[in-house]
Amino acid sequence: MFSQTLLFATVLLGAPPEPKGPVLEKGLEVRWSGSFTEASFRPGVQAHRTYDVDTRLFVLDTGDFGADAVLFTRVFLKPEGGSRELPTGVVRLDLVKIGPNGKVQSLPSPADPDNPDPKLKPWPLVQLQGLPTTEAGLFFEFPEKPLVRGLTWSRKETDRPDVSWKMAETISFQGYPAMKLVAEQKTPGYYGDRIRQAEWRKQETLTVFPTKGFAAKLVRIIEKREPDAEVLSFRSVLALEQQGRIIYSGRLFDERREEAIQAAAFTAMLDRLLAASGRDGPKPFEALARRTSAYISDRSANDNVPYREATLAVRKRAYSAAKGELPPSTPATEAAKIKGDPIAIGQPIPDITPPGITAQGSAKLSSARGKPLLVIYFQPTVSSALSVLHLADELNVRKLGTILPLAIGEAAEAKKLQFEEKIAVPIFDGTDVYKTHGLEATPVFILVDADGVVRNVWRGWGKETPSSVTRDFERWAK
Repeated sequence: MFSQTLLFATVLLGAPPEPKGPVLEKGLEVRWSGSFTEASFRPGVQAHRTYDVDTRLFVLDTGDFGADAVLFTRVFLKPEGGSRELPTGVVRLDLVKIGPNGKVQSLPSPADPDNPDPKLKPWPLVQLQGLPTTEAGLFFEFPEKPLVRGLTWSRKETDRPDVSWKMAETISFQGYPAMKLVAEQKTPGYYGDRIRQAEWRKQETLTVFPTKGFAAKLVRIIEKREPDAEVLSFRSVLALEQQGRIIYSGRLFDERREEAIQAAAFTAMLDRLLAASGRDGPKPFEALARRTSAYISDRSANDNVPYREATLAVRKRAYSAAKGELPPSTPATEAAKIKGDPIAIGQPIPDITPPGITAQGSAKLSSARGKPLLVIYFQPTVSSALSVLHLADELNVRKLGTILPLAIGEAAEAKKLQFEEKIAVPIFDGTDVYKTHGLEATPVFILVDADGVVRNVWRGWGKETPSSVTRDFERWAK
């Protein structure tokens, strides 16, 4: 007993076993759970949401190359007290390669023979604003030097500031010795007294058992500041903690492996269809939905495998996309190529020239400078379209500035909606331009000031949306 206590004390004093990378084995499944909160603090527009988050790692194979594995993440809105409505959420499964030093890359599924580019790709960067649906922050790329207390190193990210790492201290966690690693990434002016553009900061704290080489606990805080604001404009906190681990073999391993590989293939197929902007109409989405349904029917024995939920989620999204209820979105594996948020608050809005649907000619965004502009993306076939257009019409009548509704989808549906509802505000076609603004869902309202700078962004539709949009538009029109 005395010798064990002495060993533990030695570890806490700064001499933990030296890990060189994550320690993984075939069939290992690790589960983390926790929460994700995001809050906006803009003047007159405050919002706070909390989500339940569940992430699983399942190791398919290991070797000198590292490990091939599954990352499966569920993010669901935490229901308000007393609510009987089913929580809304996102489910996603991806295959990854985790290198011997902990570097994570996106791995193509062997069950996806139609993949035009079946090779390793960079893992997506952490979204500065959005749900953590592609979560690999529990792993980190080890430095070349031994992980000892006080060690610092840095890592580069495409089109972002360098990430500064530090092995801060050794601690006791869940009764075992652990290392506390801290990573910080920020724009140069984040700590300035007065800032002239939007600034942000990301800090991650990882609690790592030396014998495992990956995080048992992760806390990530992202904060944003806006020009001329004395307080934060946005803050999100992701907190995950390991709940358990188990090793599967035999039939149980085979069931999980088959389900995960197939779900990853279906996910990649849907990503490609969405990235193609749905230009071939609903049929490809309908075909994918039928394909997933056939697989689910043929593999009913796998219904209790947790990764089946990812295939069900793909089928649901494919059906929705076939009905025009979901816009195309950028695949997760391509996110690393995007240079930040194109409609980030405090930045100039990228210029576009959408053609008219119910108006002659086209509308160039930069031509609207000199007065506030409200850009409204919507889909004519979804339930919120009617409310969105009525709000646009009301604001247009008041002549507070320029109102620019952009329809994504069939132009005929937008014309029909305008005719039936007697909407006067001209509607333009956003189908070929929405990617410039990095959109993944509708409706989206973008408030732009007289100088062409984004001042607020609303995503989605709720009871508070009309009053919030109207109030901010009135403020910038003064």
